[in-house]
Amino acid sequence: MLIDTGATIAYKCSSCGAFKFFSISLFKLLYKNENILSCHCGKSNIMITKSKAKEYKIAIPCIGCGSMHVFRLDIKDILYKNDINVLNCPESGMKLCFIGGDEEVRGKVDSFENELDKLIDMFGYDSYFKNTQVMFDALNKIHDIAEQGNLQCQCGNSDIDLLLLSDKILLKCRNCDSNRIVYAASNGELKDSLPGNQLILPDGGKRKSQV
Repeated sequence: MLIDTGATIAYKCSSCGAFKFFSISLFKLLYKNENILSCHCGKSNIMITKSKAKEYKIAIPCIGCGSMHVFRLDIKDILYKNDINVLNCPESGMKLCFIGGDEEVRGKVDSFENELDKLIDMFGYDSYFKNTQVMFDALNKIHDIAEQGNLQCQCGNSDIDLLLLSDKILLKCRNCDSNRIVYAASNGELKDSLPGNQLILPDGGKRKSQV
């Protein structure tokens, strides 16, 4: 019987925005107290540190909020192939890292990126946006916020229109015409526009008549 003692880690680089895949073995985890996995762009890395006999800390610089997040996993969580560990930004909910079997992890990343590809195909072109990667990171973050029920207007309405411009996203309340802009021309602008896991539009004061 052949036992696979390795795992695949896919990490979304906080600098270039691409997913980088790493293979890590049980022996590296057991005999090295610290493993540094660097993106090919050379501008960011994740660090896996042994904190206890079977517990590991995974430090990840976050593309979503710009902070450094530290996750704690048991070695069984890392190497157990029947389930995938998805590490999310606690502020935005953005998916930062997938850990598990190679085929399963690559399938998860493909599914995640296919969602972005479908959005690009829907618009028909990807040269419209000033920074396509940041724009779709912003859309993904807004989608996660909405799924958590945290996208709404102060007037009480949660039916929000979303309009895409070349360098920003306009969120508009259908009830009171309030609006809020999320800037998405750079990672810095995105971080400033979406600092947390909630999006509240100010009450615009105007109410549409109910039929």
